Amino acid sequence: MLTAWRSRGLQGDALEALLEKTHDQYKKQGLGIVEKIPTPIKVTKIDQKGCIAEGYFEKKSTVDFIGLIQGIGVAFDAKETMNPSLPLQNIHNHQINFMVHFEKQKGLAFLLCHYRKVDRYFLIPIHHVVEHIKKGKKSISYRSLPEEFEINYNENGLLHYISVLNVYRRWKNQVKIK
Repeated sequence: MLTAWRSRGLQGDALEALLEKTHDQYKKQGLGIVEKIPTPIKVTKIDQKGCIAEGYFEKKSTVDFIGLIQGIGVAFDAKETMNPSLPLQNIHNHQINFMVHFEKQKGLAFLLCHYRKVDRYFLIPIHHVVEHIKKGKKSISYRSLPEEFEINYNENGLLHYISVLNVYRRWKNQVKIK
């Protein structure tokens, strides 16, 4: 059964819907194309209403979104937390490995996190995640993130993160991360 999927699977739906709306605008404006990557689920039982009653994940997913923005490859996972810190246990090893390899191919890989308690959005570079893990930390506090990585939710109902993406790209080039 999909108990874990049912209990935590919808937590990021609002953020993902916000991102899909933002990506629709990016596409209309010719700024980029970013697509949601569906998680492959094998349905084993459907209830009388036609809803999925039981199933399992066919394989591990990689990230939530992948695409090109202004000619730059991007791969990222959308995360939400009710706490002022994002628990690192919410990020799976296969996702981290995928994002690290994606960056080795000159793309940008990151988490886009909504810290709901303080209602703030941040781009978290995958290298920041890896550094926290290497240091034995259990979570990433929004307070530990550079202000330049904060994403503003604008009055049009979009989470316009291209400017922060450009900050990340410049930062990555300055510190010469491979």
